[in-house]
Amino acid sequence: MNIIANSAIATETDDSEHTELLRLLKESVEAYAQRTGIKPARDLRGRTPGIDPAAWKLFAEQGWTGSLISEAHGGQGLPYEAATVVARELARILRPEPFVTSTVFAATILSKLDGTSADLLTGIASGTRVVGVAWQSRFGGLDPRQTPVKFGGSNMLSGDIHHVASGMEADAFIVAALDGDELLLALVDAAGISRESEPRPDGTFSATLSLSNAEGKILARGAAAETALRHGIAAAAIVTAAELVGCMEQALEITIGYLKTRVQFDRPIGSFQALQHRTVDLYIQKELSVSVLAEAVRALDTEVELPRLEMEAARAKARCTHAALMIGRESIKLHGAIAYTDEYDVGLYLRRILSLAAFYGNASENRSSYSALLLEHGGALDETDSTTARVDPAFMSDSHVDVDWNKFSDSDFRSGVRAYFEAHYPVELRHMGRRGSSEEMAPWLSLMAAKRWIAPAWPKEHGGMGLDPYKQVIFIEERERVGIARNPDQGVVMFGPMLMRYGTDAQKAKYLPRILSAEDAWCQGYSEPNAGSDLASLRTEAVLDGEEYIINGSKIWTSSGHHATHMFLLARTDKTAKKQEGISFFILDLKTAGVTIRPITNIAGHDEFCEVFFDNVRVPRDNLVGQINKGWTVAKSLLGFERLNNGSPRRVSGPLKAMEAVGKARGVWTDASFREKYVGVYLDIADLKSNYSRFADIVRSGRMPGPEISQLKIWAGECAQRLSEMLIDVSGSAGGVAVKQSFSDERFNVVAPFYAMFPSQIASGSNDIQRNILSKRVLGLPNS
Repeated sequence: MNIIANSAIATETDDSEHTELLRLLKESVEAYAQRTGIKPARDLRGRTPGIDPAAWKLFAEQGWTGSLISEAHGGQGLPYEAATVVARELARILRPEPFVTSTVFAATILSKLDGTSADLLTGIASGTRVVGVAWQSRFGGLDPRQTPVKFGGSNMLSGDIHHVASGMEADAFIVAALDGDELLLALVDAAGISRESEPRPDGTFSATLSLSNAEGKILARGAAAETALRHGIAAAAIVTAAELVGCMEQALEITIGYLKTRVQFDRPIGSFQALQHRTVDLYIQKELSVSVLAEAVRALDTEVELPRLEMEAARAKARCTHAALMIGRESIKLHGAIAYTDEYDVGLYLRRILSLAAFYGNASENRSSYSALLLEHGGALDETDSTTARVDPAFMSDSHVDVDWNKFSDSDFRSGVRAYFEAHYPVELRHMGRRGSSEEMAPWLSLMAAKRWIAPAWPKEHGGMGLDPYKQVIFIEERERVGIARNPDQGVVMFGPMLMRYGTDAQKAKYLPRILSAEDAWCQGYSEPNAGSDLASLRTEAVLDGEEYIINGSKIWTSSGHHATHMFLLARTDKTAKKQEGISFFILDLKTAGVTIRPITNIAGHDEFCEVFFDNVRVPRDNLVGQINKGWTVAKSLLGFERLNNGSPRRVSGPLKAMEAVGKARGVWTDASFREKYVGVYLDIADLKSNYSRFADIVRSGRMPGPEISQLKIWAGECAQRLSEMLIDVSGSAGGVAVKQSFSDERFNVVAPFYAMFPSQIASGSNDIQRNILSKRVLGLPNS
């Protein structure tokens, strides 16, 4: 049964239908994978041609080979997302058939050539034709104009092309050649080409093609040929990234299963914390790959401009290659000797990863390609030229404008937000290198409140901007670009979203408007001297006395507590219950009698946090949020919001801009060594943004992020560390100056991001605690 053909194809406006289609498609490939398993892939190793004709025929009957080809040519006309679903699932059983080569690479090129090869597209869709693409020299590269084939007139082509994927199975090739300085694409029958097999690490074969006056049919010349080939390379790289994701997923699943069952020293080895943390780091790499792949596929399916598509393809292939190689390698080491044998399956995935990693540019080649494209088309932080971009008047209004901000394109939204921030945020408060106080930020917050820009992620019905995840990232980036100080914002990013979920109608009506008006500034009362990451050990207690609770105890590491008007806090209300039980969640006005606040100076010399003491502090019974003794449930949800906030790109966007400014000021902006370091951390941050958008979308839809959100905080903290250390290093001798300095017409404190990095790795549970959470609650590894 052709599940695709018998399923309605979704329109752009019907997300549920689109999701259902992809679910059915995934289930059909999974069912095939479960029936066949990995044995056929083992049996096909070392054979040429290395495919199973019966399997390929089945792929065609299921509609997989024609997934991207229009219905007019016998295909399904599906988006690229469908092709990545097929490729990812087939990779989990290591199928060697030429799905990417013919169904994606060749079909994409042909579809861009105005129907000049309709018969070929029909043949690919039906599975009766396998078309390869030949364009690379021996040492690869991603520039189509580096093809070694020359056009000699009379439609004759000569030259040797290396590393042609599925080169031993294809019956025809789209060959890239140069006619003088002009690139052309020609269709060459396999019978007219000498082929030599190239054994690959996984037992499959690519091919070296030797053309000696081989006759070809010219498909396209010049710009049309180059555009079609570049689109094809980008599409093939993205779908190959999906194959890498499938391989890494399966290898990691096998490894986690082994860690749960392999016993040494009378314990499952998965209970050893060292192995748990190593495995969590592999999981994070896999999850980053999934997020980046999703954005690359989105770029393919929304038909972004070619340079942007190539950047997304390079980013996806670089991340997925790096992650897959890391997971494949470490899976062998986590198993031990058994994984070094051919009979054990996990080694087969490493071998396939090694083969796929080299196709369409390896990780370093794709990072270099991204760097070149960034310089040519993108600048540093984005592709917007604020000096020429059109700004809608709605952005420049000083009062609220009832508009759907998501209707603007990303570039128009960025231009508008940037224009307002640049025009109105005080120069003297830019890039301060510390949090702003309520007093310093009051004029700015008044402007933001008047515009209703205080809460960009809040739903519009609660007074927020209602931004989608991509717009939220842009808003964060532009705040950091201008150097807007972080104000006491825990009411916006933590307390408000929690109250929308657990608060009473009266509590929402009382507190949410005052957060949006910036009348109230909130701080968090969680940590205590002996209850930090082990929050459930808190000792602050609240005892009911009539219509009030009397609170005694203390809190510590309370960020901006001395600038706050209110605190949300946890207190124990039942000493006889288990640690996580008997805890309740309260709202406290810090002007209440019995509250004492002692600021604490941090290592950067700033009074960033406080210790807060409660001496018989009376809190109205109405200030209880949620049920009595059920505060742990509320607290966990709030920690999810906090980890989303701590995992946002805000801590790294500003220092990344500083890195650009320092690089230009020192004259190393185009230096190869600097670019390699810069683009490496730039891509890490871009991948953080992709992962953040994924979790922001969960929150925006009204769902609660689960324990897997801990990955976001870990990666954000590690990005902050790499970036802040690199910024100091790149600054040379200026990296030892702890005040603002001028770099390329901007002023930055290059040491401040290094200090700011520590809270990102400690607050809301240290990164090591987050690894413990992921290992137990997400990966299911045994307790220590």
